[in-house]
Formats: sequence, C-alpha cells, structure tokens
Amino acid sequence: MKKQLLLVAGLALLTSACANLCETDCGAKACKKGDVVYTATPALFGFNSVKLSADDEAYLKEAADRLNAEVNADKTVTANGYASMEGPASYNVDLSRRRAEAVKGYLVDEGVAANRISVKGNGATDQFGPAYKDNRRVEVVVD
Repeated sequence: MKKQLLLVAGLALLTSACANLCETDCGAKACKKGDVVYTATPALFGFNSVKLSADDEAYLKEAADRLNAEVNADKTVTANGYASMEGPASYNVDLSRRRAEAVKGYLVDEGVAANRISVKGNGATDQFGPAYKDNRRVEVVVD
C-alpha cells in the first residue's frame, strides 16, 4: 500500500482509487520505498498540456522541501506521468513523460538533485477514474 506524504488540496476530487493513500501529513519523517511524495490532482494538467499551475507549484515546493530534508537526502524518486485515453497510445506515452519531466524540472529548481529523480511516461495505463481529466496526473514515488 502506498502512503501519501503530502496532503494535496483537491484530493477529494480523485476517485476511490485514492482510498489506498494515507491522508495524514507525515512532516519530515523518513520516506520509505513506495511512499507517494506527491500526487497531482486531476486538475494538474489540462488536455494536451504539460503546464503546472501556481497551486501545483506550491504543493511541489512542499514535496521538494520534504525530499531535501536531511532525513530523506539519500532517497531517490520516480516521477510517473500519466495521460487520458484520448489520442494515440504512442503520443500519450510521450505526453505523460513530458508531464513527469515538468514535475522533475520544478523539483530540481527547488534544489532536489536531478540525479535523484527519474521519470517515466506511462501513457494511458493505470487509469485513475472514468473521467479523462482524472488521468492527467503525475505521481512522485520513493524508489
């Protein structure tokens, strides 16, 4: 089971798949393998977009602070990007990778070393809910 380390505003907008995520703020506690550091809300990315909103940047700033905490300084993470089922599969894999790269770029700008963050574009796999917007997300997970 994944444990969410960062409460994300709008979490209630996500489907019941979020029931597996812990909704408590763990502060600067040490991250464990599989912990979710950041889960984007469904509104994170619009159709065919890789642009982060100001709200998303604020949440990512908190995630970066957690990753930069001394207790987590040796941890690596993977930014897993996803896309909705609209469009060709090959395009969605690329789009989801670019979304993950956008999140990585922000975390690097906030001081997380680039070599601690890998990215993966998952396309339209692991659909989060029936609505297209629910699947345009990035999850940052501790390796």
